[in-house]
Amino acid sequence: MTKQNTISISLATALYGFVALFFLLFGLLTGKIIYDRTEAVQHTALAEAVEVRGSHAALDFARTLNVDWQNLKNIGERLALNDPAALRAALDMTVGNGTRVSWAGYATPNGRVASSSNDVLSEADVSARPWFQRGLSGQFAGDVHEAVLLNRILGGTEEEPLRFIDLAAQVLGPDGAVAGVLGFHINFAWAEDYLTETARSLDVDLFLVDQVGNVIIATDGSATGSSSLEVFRAAAAGVAHSDSEVWPDGETYFTQVVPQVTYGDLPSFGWRLVARISPETFDAARTELRLEILIVLGAAGLFLLMLTVLFNRIFLRPVADLAANAQRIAAGADDYPMENRSSAEVATLSAALATLQGRRG
Repeated sequence: MTKQNTISISLATALYGFVALFFLLFGLLTGKIIYDRTEAVQHTALAEAVEVRGSHAALDFARTLNVDWQNLKNIGERLALNDPAALRAALDMTVGNGTRVSWAGYATPNGRVASSSNDVLSEADVSARPWFQRGLSGQFAGDVHEAVLLNRILGGTEEEPLRFIDLAAQVLGPDGAVAGVLGFHINFAWAEDYLTETARSLDVDLFLVDQVGNVIIATDGSATGSSSLEVFRAAAAGVAHSDSEVWPDGETYFTQVVPQVTYGDLPSFGWRLVARISPETFDAARTELRLEILIVLGAAGLFLLMLTVLFNRIFLRPVADLAANAQRIAAGADDYPMENRSSAEVATLSAALATLQGRRG
């Protein structure tokens, strides 16, 4: 007697197993592709964001300083030689409460201050000051320095001296000869606050770097001074640079060097601006995108399950019913072969079973 193999897996089980395996493999492959793709898109977006935001911050900062520069030029061209009273009023108005411009003054070629805001340093000798010396020969923008003559007068201390950046330009007489120098001392604390607010609004960290590569403003609260990071070496060289780099806090940031901080005819301070953005900046958007894709995949899986159930009921269940019918007939039951035309194969089997039943009769 030949022992017959018993097949324990039904067509429905095989179908559901096949669909489940296919969807699992499809989901894993799709998930891997989506993960890699979103990582690449995020990296590209971060690189573009830090470049655009850094350039915008540099332009905005320089444009704001250019407002003071244009004011200085206008005062020098229109008031310095023609109307001393109007000059003094313009200098007072320029300084205001001293938050932004701490001092403004006009000095004659011998280095004596002829007119100044609020009469501060009136008649003082400024011939040794860089802003005056450089201003005699043209236009000048001076990097940050500690106040010398104005520190105690304007409320600075030895422990916390005031710091300024300078703007100066020569004033020409009717004969074209140099008639004096007009200079502004801009409060460096204002510049720090301005860049910090800009960084906060753009969701980046900004670092203002001088010509030798020293950080003079750091909006993240870190220490200023020199740094061995590649981005600051590129800044010291004055070249545009974009990359990602591990910083001392152990985090990897995307960075951008803006090699010039200037606008219009504003004289150069020699500054570069480094912008830094955290990789976590777009994490919420990336997570939301991945969640949306998972929801779509879940909906697709549910739709596939519904189609599989429908396919099983229309095409596979008739085969199972026909097999059970045949088994009963083979066991001697007087069942009439069921008729079903859900598929050509089922219809053929049904007809063949009816023929066999007829022959038995």
